[in-house]
Amino acid sequence: MKNIRTGVFLFVIIAGFTVGFNGRLSAKAISADAEKKEAEQATSEQTKEQSAEPNAVKDKYADLTLENIFPERSFFGTTAKEMAFSYDGKYGAYLYRPCKEKRHGSDLWIYNTDSGRTDRITSVSVMARFQEKARKVKEDRIKKSKKDDSDTDSEESVDNDPNDLAVKEGQAEQKESGDWVSDADAGDKDAPKYMGVTSVEWSPCGNELLFVSEGDIYKYTLENEAMMRLTKTTDTETNVRWLHGGNGYTYQSRGILYKVTFGRHIIEQISPEFESDYKMINYEISPDGEKIAFTAQKWGPAPQGGNRKVKIATYRDRFMKTSEHSRQLAEDPTRSWEIGIYLYQVTSALTEEADLTKVFKKTFDKPRDYVSVPAWSLDSTKIVFCVYEQENGDVKFFESKCEYPQSKKETEKQEGGTSKTDSTGDPNSLNKDNADNEEYMLQSRNAPDKQNDKEGVIEFKSAEMIYRFVHTGGPTTPNMITPEYLSDNRQIVYLSEQTGFRHIHILEPLYQSITPITTGRYEVYPVKMAKDRTWMVVTATKEHPARADVYKITFDDGSMKKISLEPGRYTSVAVSDDGQKVMAIQSRYGQLWELVYIDSDANTQDTLTDSHPENAKKYTREKPEFFSFKNRYGHDIYGHLFKPDDWKATDKRPMLLFLYGGPLGKTKQILEGYYQGSSYFFARYMARKHGYVTCTIDPRGNSGYGALFEKSNFERVGKPQVEDVLDAVDYFIGNYGVDPNKVAIHGWSFGGFQTQMCLYTEPDVFAAGIAGAGPTEWENYNAWYTTGTIANEKLEKFSLLPLAKNLKAKLMLVHGVEDSNVLYQDTIMIYRELLKEGKETLVELFIDPTGGHGLGGDIKSLGRFRKYEDFLLRTVGDGKGS
Repeated sequence: MKNIRTGVFLFVIIAGFTVGFNGRLSAKAISADAEKKEAEQATSEQTKEQSAEPNAVKDKYADLTLENIFPERSFFGTTAKEMAFSYDGKYGAYLYRPCKEKRHGSDLWIYNTDSGRTDRITSVSVMARFQEKARKVKEDRIKKSKKDDSDTDSEESVDNDPNDLAVKEGQAEQKESGDWVSDADAGDKDAPKYMGVTSVEWSPCGNELLFVSEGDIYKYTLENEAMMRLTKTTDTETNVRWLHGGNGYTYQSRGILYKVTFGRHIIEQISPEFESDYKMINYEISPDGEKIAFTAQKWGPAPQGGNRKVKIATYRDRFMKTSEHSRQLAEDPTRSWEIGIYLYQVTSALTEEADLTKVFKKTFDKPRDYVSVPAWSLDSTKIVFCVYEQENGDVKFFESKCEYPQSKKETEKQEGGTSKTDSTGDPNSLNKDNADNEEYMLQSRNAPDKQNDKEGVIEFKSAEMIYRFVHTGGPTTPNMITPEYLSDNRQIVYLSEQTGFRHIHILEPLYQSITPITTGRYEVYPVKMAKDRTWMVVTATKEHPARADVYKITFDDGSMKKISLEPGRYTSVAVSDDGQKVMAIQSRYGQLWELVYIDSDANTQDTLTDSHPENAKKYTREKPEFFSFKNRYGHDIYGHLFKPDDWKATDKRPMLLFLYGGPLGKTKQILEGYYQGSSYFFARYMARKHGYVTCTIDPRGNSGYGALFEKSNFERVGKPQVEDVLDAVDYFIGNYGVDPNKVAIHGWSFGGFQTQMCLYTEPDVFAAGIAGAGPTEWENYNAWYTTGTIANEKLEKFSLLPLAKNLKAKLMLVHGVEDSNVLYQDTIMIYRELLKEGKETLVELFIDPTGGHGLGGDIKSLGRFRKYEDFLLRTVGDGKGS
């Protein structure tokens, strides 16, 4: 492992970080260095401004050009992922790749929470010992490094600064090992690619972990810094999990679940043979390691006539070609599927005595029907799961219990209530001297039983419904309902919108009563349940809808303690087993997203990564201004805006409004640190360069603001959003110096539909609109979305075609011809309708011949926003000097 440590040292010193002994990186040093660098840069910029001519303010945004903010390759770096803590909370692991390596896969990093030091565990040089692809990358990098050395031989030699010398020495070592990455690597698509690490899993009782790279499983032990390859197959191993005792692991391959126990020669297939045509889709092992709950699926017969296919034209060759894509519409017959929940006893599987027991079966035929993954009680005696039936809105909780044979109960009684497992909870760790003796295992499990044919074989009871309620909230909430047992093995905690917002509730099945644990006009999302089921960590929008802070909820008193220390939005949250330490991605305007470590005991928060180049930081320093207003019904509508530097409340400025307007699950447009092209970059550009007042709002229809907002579209799609947009326009005219004759609007996808809806139904309000890839005929969109968001039937009545005749504003329609999500025909049909209505001078078409739903074909982001700028200046005008 000496080579690994050397590689770590060399990498981090190149990155400009402060490095301690043994190549370990101090997170606090990173933070201090970054703050120092930012302060120096701010001072430098301030000095330049002070020494400039008085009229230099006119050139303040000289480098704010479309070319700079919409480069061909994104200037953003990559984000850390797969964060997880060791069982004792001393270490945190995550997958990450620095910006220069963003073309490649991520590597495994480990953070020491006591010392604040970081180790890079894997790299090209390390994995080249095992993998051919990594060796090819290593060879390619060494070859390029030699060329780089020859190109720089004539350059001025480094001075005697020790730091500069260390950098040079570090570069030389990296180049020899193959871990050096050139500046041009990110754009070298023809060079070999390093696959990196795709998943990581800590041991439940030791400081070692399993990780997957190129589909194979590896083990790394921190104590002796030893790395071991555990599998080498042509298949892909996935869903790797430690056994509860830490003495082995399970993994899936080709839909089969296998179990490996360290020190034993046998690999067990522990997924049984299911009934004909059933395929396993997930599994959950009980806390005692003895049982597994499987979810399996079987498809019904294909609908008569087969699946619907739509043809999409492609213009990439001499003559047009078409490609076929499957598409289920709301009017199509649905192919049914059957879900089965099975319980299985792992400890009887090896002797082939275990019975696979189906405890639940149901046939589904609606696009949003849903069954949650079963969750075990802490004592491993029962499972609970949720079923959602879209047709009637029913949410049902089911419970299945496990009954042990009398012989086991008597044995436990004789042994003082202790079951036949060791302290790890894994029965396979018993009698280590006989662990590999299959004959011993057979005899120990084959003694006769008075009440059962097989001793020790557990009886699984059919699932019974224990609670039911009708879901009346938003369409994306039901599949977030994942019930779990509390510490008493009876009460159940779950997320629902029964109080109008997504909140945590507790069900008491004995009385079928519910108690909301969190309440208020904000949303809560579960992150982690404590091992003893006494607390839960969540993220919540309690402080502001644009934020997502981390909280710890204690169930016995309902207290809600905030863990995150700095304002922002925290995602991909990992929590230590004691609930005191957190790793998460934090983002907020003025600060790009980075991995942070929070110690709630010490009341500290440190940044662990530095993911983005200077250009990305340079063009994201400015923060939009958040605002809110009341719509005509008294609802709070949230947004953010940019104003020109010389803005006054008495101005008559052009206004550009961006929106989406449809449900998106947990996300929306008004989010801290959401540097989106339209709502942040282009909005800022039009405000600074052309004097517009630009804003983004989340009207009713968006997710994240409670059930009423998210479900407001149903059977009146687009209408609530139009009302909220009109109220926003009035609010800006009255408060932000907006010219009522120069209001423009734009949006993409659902926002493209919404833009047209505004222009066709309120034609006198808007001067111009840009509608990107909008579904104009909902009957042609997919059934999953339309039946939950738009209506269950008669979707044709929500078509925009009959409304097109009302258009008075200038309209640009944008679409990719190869869009398989919202079909290009939707834009062509509305364009045709506009032409038929004599609107040819009002409408123009901007198409990407090879673009998809987000374009990306012949039209890149730069070209798209150049067109937007030109269109707005031609139709609305420039706002400078207003």
